[in-house]
Amino acid sequence: MIYVNQKQLDQVEYLIEQSTRGHHILFDIDTIRRAFARKVLSDSLEKKMKKPKKADVSTEKHIENLILQPTIISKKAYLENLDPDIFENVVRTYFSIVENNIIEGQKFSQ
Repeated sequence: MIYVNQKQLDQVEYLIEQSTRGHHILFDIDTIRRAFARKVLSDSLEKKMKKPKKADVSTEKHIENLILQPTIISKKAYLENLDPDIFENVVRTYFSIVENNIIEGQKFSQ
C-alpha cells in the first residue's frame, strides 16, 4: 500500500478520467497497440506450449512509482526509462485499471 497526497490523487484521477474518454495522456496510440498486440501473441504461445503465465510482481511497484511522480512530465520520463517488457506490463496494467474504473462507473449509473 502506498500513501499519496491529495495532489497526487487528483492527478491520477484526472489521468484515468481522460483515458476513459479516449485521451491517453501518458501513452501514444502506437505504444498501446504494441503492448496489447504483444500480449495477445504471448498468451497464444503460452496456450500452445501449455506453460503457466508468470506474473510480473514488479509491475505493481512500477505503477506505485508512477503514481508518486509529481508531474505528468516526470511520469512520462519515468515510463521512458523502464525496461521495454516492464513498460508493456505497466501499460497493460494501467489500462486494466482504466477498464475497471469504467465498469465501476457503469454500475453506479444504472
